[in-house]
Amino acid sequence: MKKSSQLIILGSVYLVLGLFALAFATATTFASVMTLSVVLLIAGCAQLAYGIQGRKTGQMWPHVGLGCLALACSILIMRNPVANTLAFTFAVGFLLIAGGLAKVIGAFAERTAGWGFYLLNGAVSLFLGSFILYTFPVSAAWTIGTFVAVDLMFGGLSLIGLGSAIKRAKRDLETHIQSLLPESPEEIDYRKRSGKQSPYDRDLGSHLH
Repeated sequence: MKKSSQLIILGSVYLVLGLFALAFATATTFASVMTLSVVLLIAGCAQLAYGIQGRKTGQMWPHVGLGCLALACSILIMRNPVANTLAFTFAVGFLLIAGGLAKVIGAFAERTAGWGFYLLNGAVSLFLGSFILYTFPVSAAWTIGTFVAVDLMFGGLSLIGLGSAIKRAKRDLETHIQSLLPESPEEIDYRKRSGKQSPYDRDLGSHLH
């Protein structure tokens, strides 16, 4: 299968998963939090194993410390995923507001080229953060899941666009190469009878003029 087709298929899968995740945002939120817990658990075990292997080189305690911290966070999330979902949602809302304020202030202070788009970006972040905190704790049920779904959809659309662009560029290149190839006797005879110019003749004429 061609690379461009693979990208389009993968992008379509991402897009479908994103739409599915958006339709079930609450379940996606819970699944995302539990996935984070599993990732921390795996990372913690890997850090502990790496630290034990590197005990002779003096790298044991930093990795063991990071591994224990990751394991502790994983256990805390698993023990009470609802409370941690609330905490994550509050943190997301706060970070959106802080980032939005920084962008708005920076846009007005710098006034560089395209500062209006930067200002709009900051205003959207401010709105989203304020809305999340205003509807908290109800927003905890859908915030993380919605963000994951939107990320999947945009990732899918990007892959589809990239695959389509590669296909279009390849098709244009093949057409251009085909136009530079010598004509067959049948094509020459047909062109003479119809009075049409070949691409080579047109290119040669344009260079002469």
